[in-house]
Amino acid sequence: MARYLERFYVISVILLLAVVFFREFVNLGILENLETVTLIMVLIPGVILAKGIPFYMSLGSLILGHFLILKYNMAYTIWLEGITKNLPLAIVFLMVPVLSIPLKEGGYLQAVNYFISKYVAKTCSLFFALSSSVFGLASIANLGAVRVFHDLVEEVNLPPRFLAKVYSTGFASCMTWSPYFASVNLVLYYTGVSFNSYFLPGFLYGLFLLVLGNLLFYKDRQCQNEVRLSAHKIDEPADSRKKLYFLVLNLIGLFLAVIIGEKFFAFSSMMLLVSILALVYAVFWSLGIKRFKEFLQQMKGYDQNILQVKNEMVFFLSVGFLGVVLANTPLKGYIEVFFKQLSGYYVFIVIEVIIILIALLSVVGIHHVITITALGLSLKAQVLGLSDLSYSLTLIASYTISMILSPFAPFNIIAGGLLKENSFVVSLKWNRNFAIMAILFSGVFITLVNYLF
Repeated sequence: MARYLERFYVISVILLLAVVFFREFVNLGILENLETVTLIMVLIPGVILAKGIPFYMSLGSLILGHFLILKYNMAYTIWLEGITKNLPLAIVFLMVPVLSIPLKEGGYLQAVNYFISKYVAKTCSLFFALSSSVFGLASIANLGAVRVFHDLVEEVNLPPRFLAKVYSTGFASCMTWSPYFASVNLVLYYTGVSFNSYFLPGFLYGLFLLVLGNLLFYKDRQCQNEVRLSAHKIDEPADSRKKLYFLVLNLIGLFLAVIIGEKFFAFSSMMLLVSILALVYAVFWSLGIKRFKEFLQQMKGYDQNILQVKNEMVFFLSVGFLGVVLANTPLKGYIEVFFKQLSGYYVFIVIEVIIILIALLSVVGIHHVITITALGLSLKAQVLGLSDLSYSLTLIASYTISMILSPFAPFNIIAGGLLKENSFVVSLKWNRNFAIMAILFSGVFITLVNYLF
């Protein structure tokens, strides 16, 4: 039974993708109805197939959202807006992993592995090299980069606590600016800020977080000693430097493709642009390294990738639905009243309150996407005395720090599984200091952006 349900889910997802992208080029009224029907065909089996925390949060969001719609007698248009609100974001999760195919087929991982082992004795240099590599690769492969990197470094035998710090520093730093991340796409989508205007301050913020994580490791002598005692070197593969240079060029090309694409193509959502660019770039990348046959073979089995991200897809669709519904209840007024009372305080205080509130709620199990969706749809930057850009940075900082600190965040759950450690230890013990310092630094940085940009 489960096999047939999975097959139905995969077919429904592929049909949904076809309808969504066809609508971008052909304006037919019937396509909107078809999109809604196929989305329901994806959502129902997706919830049934979901497991763990995403299942309970998705089901709870859908039940609560429909209860509020009935309670406040909301119009069908609100239901439709809610059920489709995060559809572009869900599509990003489906299509961006295509980029991992040429990444694996190009032989880049072996080259990176050698350079990791080369700096084993120089622990601070090793931490910088690793966190910077995660910073670069995760910016296009998202959570997949953590899995890829863990496979990469297993042979070098690095301590779990060290790897947890590496992953959180590199991953958090790139999720503040990369167009291939849900955090950036979600917040810019809600606040209406363009990626081109956001990129520079977002990228600087990410670089500063990368530096902060490295400085904290520089002070951690105990962790440095653990690395020296546990790791070992490996042999250098052929053409390692050439492969690394080519990898860096491809990373740069991906970002340029998004920036140029936003100027020349009028997609209804930048997330759809990012999704289609991921597929096109992966094709040309595979052609460039003469691995197109391997690319096609991997694509034949892409139904497994669709099933692997079913939890994320259903979760984002469900919490987007709940966020839209909450924004049309009296809760919106309460949120505005509460934050209007804060608007008389210093901008730094307002920013810190938002970040800490969202982070604390995420720690106790209220996912930050739900809170950020509610705030993004209910509250305008001007109410807080912030610019649209600094408000976007505040929400993205909240998303990032919640990801570091919450044991329920997908990043900590995945990292904990790979490191064979509880997600509570990874988040609240090993990465606690990084999260606390990031909260303080974020307030200072965003305050400066509010005055300078």
